[in-house]
Amino acid sequence: MIAWGDFRPPPPGARPMVSLPESPALPTSSTPRWRHMRAWVLVLLIGSTLGFPIAHWAGVSLPVSMVHGAFIGGLCLAFKHGLLLRTLRDHIVDLPRGRALLALYAAYILLILLGIALALTVEEMVGMDGDDSPNIDFFQVFTYAAASVILLLLLDQSRSLIGNQVFFALITGRYARPLEEQRLFLAIDMANSTALAARLGDREAMRIVGRFLHALGEPVRAHGGSIDKYVGDQAIISWRLTPQRPDAPALACALAIRRTLTALRRDMGVELGFRITLHAGPVIVAQVGDQRREITYFGDTINSLSRLDAIAKEAGRDLILTADGWQRCRPVPGVTPLPLGPVTLRGREAPLEILGLEG
Repeated sequence: MIAWGDFRPPPPGARPMVSLPESPALPTSSTPRWRHMRAWVLVLLIGSTLGFPIAHWAGVSLPVSMVHGAFIGGLCLAFKHGLLLRTLRDHIVDLPRGRALLALYAAYILLILLGIALALTVEEMVGMDGDDSPNIDFFQVFTYAAASVILLLLLDQSRSLIGNQVFFALITGRYARPLEEQRLFLAIDMANSTALAARLGDREAMRIVGRFLHALGEPVRAHGGSIDKYVGDQAIISWRLTPQRPDAPALACALAIRRTLTALRRDMGVELGFRITLHAGPVIVAQVGDQRREITYFGDTINSLSRLDAIAKEAGRDLILTADGWQRCRPVPGVTPLPLGPVTLRGREAPLEILGLEG
């Protein structure tokens, strides 16, 4: 049961939220141009690690092989993440499965060849190829580079499946023993997926849900969050809080997600409802599982978060947050809280103060 204090749902026909400007006036962690440049530097650095197996297998010096790795691996990773030839990548993804697989193989082969050609050109220009020219066998380098690219892409795909923070937490064993952390959570739920499935069929509804969840990626990346879990048509996003970083741009992220999904609704021409809730507090974070491992959260904070969606639905609002969540959100200019009253959640004695927003 949800026990309401002074809360009164808005009257029929009332606007569910004070509208915010459509212009991108909200601050983000960095400019798009800087994020693009940083992404390129990152993929080139990661690609350069291919130089280690190439140096070992092909018998060339490490500096030369790392230049090869930077161009070969960097171009392949840039293509995979849409930094290079994004339109072509998106077109390939939309092809039938068999044709898409062949097209991807062809694209990566061409990128490997281009990377080798660029590496040889740069090495010749800067005079790095003198001692290694007799040792560089094109077919050998191509074979070893292709094998290394496959391993690199598999590793990157594994990272993408579970997210950066979870990936590195698992391989470093950070949560092998449960830890208590302060976390700021953002949960988002697609409000009308059941109705869409009934009207359009499960396959088409799943395609819409897929685009809905995919659209969260860019706003979350731009605001430094981590998508921790997808559950059906829901997603849970979090920021780890520390004494050095006691707040996070979760509210700005929520507003960016709202704008992104509003634009997606216009583009798709379907009614795309959603509800966003924010809450913060202590959680126990632990690594669980055997054959399949993941990072999970325990405690009152995550339990309360799971029940806030029903409150947002009853309130008729697409975005609510608790007072604890508001205190941990980095301020957004022009946005102030609107008290909605205390709510007592099932299984919790102390009420939570629920807030909406006013612009």
